[in-house]
Amino acid sequence: MDQPGPHPNWDIAISLLASVLPGSTDYAPNKITGHTRDDWQQFDVEDRDMDEVEDDLLDRCSEMTGPLIVVNDTSYASYTFKRGPYFVEASKLREFAKTFGDRVGSYFMDGHVIIVSPVTGIVVMVMDDGLIATVRGRPALQVLP
Repeated sequence: MDQPGPHPNWDIAISLLASVLPGSTDYAPNKITGHTRDDWQQFDVEDRDMDEVEDDLLDRCSEMTGPLIVVNDTSYASYTFKRGPYFVEASKLREFAKTFGDRVGSYFMDGHVIIVSPVTGIVVMVMDDGLIATVRGRPALQVLP
């Protein structure tokens, strides 16, 4: 089966990221602005239970509200047909992560993970080499009641 072309949702996902963190151009830590070396903390992804790692990440996303953009390895990987960015309601993020393997066939935390909350302006980035950063940008969306 042929690989599809670029996912159609990348443009809007990158545009929202750039609205939250102006100057950001892609979902890779070196293309995301607004963070410094001091923002990165150790985040053991190797020697802990993977569910514990996942729970730790989800706890760090607890202030996020509204629609989120979630990018992980399956967003880019050719073995999953480059699924593109995921759009998830913040209140459903835990369920999304915990059932990800059943739906997609890959562990949610396999590789880099970047989660953007355009409503709160919070971006959480995990690098698969054991680092995590939480960056506070500017809110870019408003959810009406």
